[in-house]
Parts: sequence; structure tokens; C-alpha cells
Amino acid sequence: MTREQYLSSLVPRMYKSQFDDKASEVLADLCPEALEHPMAVPIGQIATEKLHLKIKEYSLSEDLSILGQMCFTDGLVEIYDPKEDEYREIQVEAQTMIIDPNTYLKRNHGCKRNTVAHECAHWIFHRRYFLALEAFEKNRATAYKCPINPKDEQFKDVWDDIDWLEWQANGIAPRILMPRETVEEAFQMIIDRSKKNPFVSAGFIPKSKWILEQFAGFYQVSQTSAAIRLTELGLLS
Repeated sequence: MTREQYLSSLVPRMYKSQFDDKASEVLADLCPEALEHPMAVPIGQIATEKLHLKIKEYSLSEDLSILGQMCFTDGLVEIYDPKEDEYREIQVEAQTMIIDPNTYLKRNHGCKRNTVAHECAHWIFHRRYFLALEAFEKNRATAYKCPINPKDEQFKDVWDDIDWLEWQANGIAPRILMPRETVEEAFQMIIDRSKKNPFVSAGFIPKSKWILEQFAGFYQVSQTSAAIRLTELGLLS
């Protein structure tokens, strides 16, 4: 078996229809209460206290094209130093998650939480793949930088192993933050609140806009992510 064949055998075989189940498995193990009632999933606490990951903040790219990175082994990784306007290497320990601080400063809190969930998904589901790379690397951490732009599913036929891993983490992360089991209850709760809001009832605030803002705020995710999730579950048209 070649190196490429061996590594490909470690890529989890998942369908998109399984992403909700995979997210539920994660929460059942690490935060079961999130499956029982609506709540903002404490993803940072899950990462540090349950998965025993270390979260560090460093810039990863000059243009914020890379939001996060999961380091699977000890070694050197490349970061971007904005003060010196250059890329340099630093030593990191295994189980270190690097989050670009600009993920929050230049985007939003929800984006940062989604990035943490994304890196957790890599650690949980893809660790075997990246640890296998250790045998082929010298003096460098086995790590993966996660690009901001999602993979275009139209080109699945030419995806490599890393493309598939990134697609899986992209799909599972928002489902961890907005689990299928509680989303409908939370959505209905916010609809009920909208009926009691005089500004919404009077039409001064568009109802759909207010509901989306409240839903995103409740789960502490971006409004874009919230809209996609609600649409997927048939709650938002």
C-alpha cells in the first residue's frame, strides 16, 4: 500500500446526511445537556476541559484567509507576525488549537465560536489521519490550517483527502453549535417572544429580521450561519 492509499484509508467515510448524527454523538459525549434543552453550547469549555486542547491566539495569514489551525503533534508551525509584516515559525505542543484573533475583531464572535467548533471536529474525527503524517514529517508539527472559503461541492470529483476532511469539519461545526434536537424549540421560543415585542408587532422592526437576530444571538453564532441552519431544517424559507 502506498503512502497516499494508506492516508486515504484514514479519511472518515461520511455522507452529508450524517453530519447531524455526528454532531449529536459529539454532544452526547461532551455536553449532553445541549441535546436536552436549547442553550449556547460552551464550545470553548468543551475544547479545553473535555478535549484537553490548548487554545492560542496568533495571526495565521496576512489577509485573514486562514481562521484557525489544529496542531496534532509537537513541532514548528508558521504564523504571520503583523508587527513585522512577515511569516515566521514558532514551536507548539500537540493538541494546540490556534485561532486568529482577527476572527473576532474583524468578523464576529459567532465566527470565532464556529472556528473553535471546526477545529474540535478535526481533532475528534480526523486525528488519526493527521497523526499518520507524523511518520513522513521532520521537525515540523503535523498541523492543518483551515481556509475561510468552503469547498465548492461541484468539484467533489477532484477533491483530495484534505478537501474531504475540511468539508466534513465545515458541515459538522455549525451542527454542534446548533444541534438538531433543540433548534426547533429555540426557534419557537423566539417566535413566541416576537409576539410580545410591541415594536415587532407594530411592524416597526421586520419580524423575520428580528427573529434571525435573536436566534443567532441565542446560540452565539453568526446570522449567516443561523440562516443556513434554519433553512436546512425547513424552519426558514
